[in-house]
This record gives sequence, structure tokens and C-alpha cells, in this order.
Amino acid sequence: MSMKKSKIITGTGCLILLLATGFVCYRNITPAARYHLEVMKLGENGYGYKIYEGERTIIVQPFIPVIAGKRAFRAEQDARRVGNLVLERIEAGDEFTISKGDLDNLGVTY
Repeated sequence: MSMKKSKIITGTGCLILLLATGFVCYRNITPAARYHLEVMKLGENGYGYKIYEGERTIIVQPFIPVIAGKRAFRAEQDARRVGNLVLERIEAGDEFTISKGDLDNLGVTY
């Protein structure tokens, strides 16, 4: 094998190794979000939320959980606070049901 071919092969191998190492480092530094929250407007005066795993919907919550009746959240920030709590619990692998105490701690009006 000629010296020129050897240098090309070595250079190509180093480039591939460098690109692979960069890709692995990038994936470890900026992992893709597995779950995300979307607050949704319901009619004139209400809000709910959805939680996604990637593109798949795993929770649709159009009503305040643990409250009798089907009442939507009155304020967008209430739906967001409860949705974020559920999201945090899912990401932590914890039980994600909501209690009245959780609603009170978050200042949710119901």
C-alpha cells in the first residue's frame, strides 16, 4: 500500500472516530426531554392539561383531579402548576395521583 493511501485511510478513521465521540458527548450533554406538558384552553372559562411522552399523549386532564364533579381549572396557572407536579412525579418514577392537599399546597382554587 502506498504512503498516500495509508494517510487517507488513517485520516478517514480519525475523522469517523472524532465525529462519533462528538455525537456521544452531545447526546449526554443535551438529552431529549422525555415528557412534556401542554396546558389547554377549554371553552370560555376553563383550562386543563395534557402530558406527553415524546409525541404520545399519556394523560389528558380536562378537569381538576380529586374534586367531585367535572370542573375545569379556573386559571391557566392552576392547570400548569398541577400539570407540572404530575410531570415531576412521573419523571421521578413516583406515584403521580393528586390529593386535595396537593391542590391546597399549590394554591389551586376549586
